[in-house]
Amino acid sequence: MRHTESHWSKERAEALLSQGYWFGALPEAMQRSIIDRCEIRSFKSNCAIYHIGDMADGMYAVLEGDIRAYAYSDNRKRILLRLIAPTSWFGNFHLIDDYPTRGFEVRAHSKCTGLFLSKKNYHEIADGSLENYRHFVKLVCIQQRFLLRVELEAHSNIPRRVVRALIRIAKIHGCKIDVGIQVTLNITQSDLASLIGVSRLYLNELISAWNDAGFVIWKGKAAPVVFIDKLKTLLSPLDQRMLKAEGWL
Repeated sequence: MRHTESHWSKERAEALLSQGYWFGALPEAMQRSIIDRCEIRSFKSNCAIYHIGDMADGMYAVLEGDIRAYAYSDNRKRILLRLIAPTSWFGNFHLIDDYPTRGFEVRAHSKCTGLFLSKKNYHEIADGSLENYRHFVKLVCIQQRFLLRVELEAHSNIPRRVVRALIRIAKIHGCKIDVGIQVTLNITQSDLASLIGVSRLYLNELISAWNDAGFVIWKGKAAPVVFIDKLKTLLSPLDQRMLKAEGWL
């Protein structure tokens, strides 16, 4: 359930999103058109923003908080698919082809604030010009490239997949401290195991070994600290090139 109290203004939201990977590259007129037609929505902790099967009524941008996307296995086990960071957009896939219902569940894992563009307002902007439509398609292309990379990574060895995930999490949810990068996200080793697609036992043993080797400091419920330079030594040359191109290193 969403609530309307928020300390965010549209001006502040625009300033934040302008630093992001898609909105910041839009023509100024399209940026203004999106901001003018959006509404700010706040969500309580552990609240569903939408469920699988809900009507696709619009798209969102994250302004603050911990938002996560989930799917469910055949036995109804919840699978963590994506950590959605501030400045990221989601819910837009279905608007391109007018697919009626949501294919994933998205939840607020903490108190969160987002910017919502309704389906009606999306179509007003997208149908306004071919250029506008192309920019919305570009957002889908950016997301698809990321999903393709994640799919390719799933075929490599597990430690390397864990390194990639930790680097991404540290990049979007980390702050620099004296000894490394501390992850500010409330994430457990079980969460990371679900994100990677491995057993919790395997991941616990791997993280324990990495604690001993000095790659991370992650014990109990304490916030994990990662050492990026050390973790990078576990990556392949291809990773080094691709992650650098993506701005992760």
